[in-house]
Amino acid sequence: MRTRWMLGLVSTLFVVATAHAQQPAAPAAGAEGYAWDKACATCHKAIHESWAASKHAKTWGRLSNDERQKDCAGCHLTGPKTAVTEGGPVLNANVQCESCHGPGKAHVEAATAGNPIPAGLKKSPGESMCTPCHNDKSPHYRDFYFAAMKSLSHKK
Repeated sequence: MRTRWMLGLVSTLFVVATAHAQQPAAPAAGAEGYAWDKACATCHKAIHESWAASKHAKTWGRLSNDERQKDCAGCHLTGPKTAVTEGGPVLNANVQCESCHGPGKAHVEAATAGNPIPAGLKKSPGESMCTPCHNDKSPHYRDFYFAAMKSLSHKK
C-alpha cells in the first residue's frame, strides 16, 4: 500500500513538473522587447566579435556584488536596470547592442522568419545614448568626447 502511494505521488509530481516546464517563462519586467547579444551575433558576427573585445562587453564584471545591488548597476546592464536571469545567467549583463540600438526582438524575429525588417532600431545612435552613463555622476568618470569615442564601439 505504501509503495502504491509513493508511486502515485511520484507520478503526480512528474506530471506537474512536466506541465510547468512546457509553459514559456514570462519575460522579466522591462525585458519584453529584448533579444540580448547572442541573438545579434547570429547575423552580425564581425560586429559582435568587435563588441565582445570592447570594454562595453565587460561592464557587469567590473562591479562588486555590493555594487550590483545599487543604482550604478543600471549603467552596466542592458534594458532593465536590474539583472534579468530568467533561471540562468544574467541575460542583460554588460552594455550590449540593444543598449545603443534599442530593443531588437522584433528585428531578430523578422530576420529569422525571412520577413522585412521592421523599423525602430537606431542604426547610428547619437551622443544622447551615451551621456546618461558617461557623465560626471559616475565614480570613474573621465572626460567623454563622443566624436572621438564613436569609432571605438565598432572597430570592424
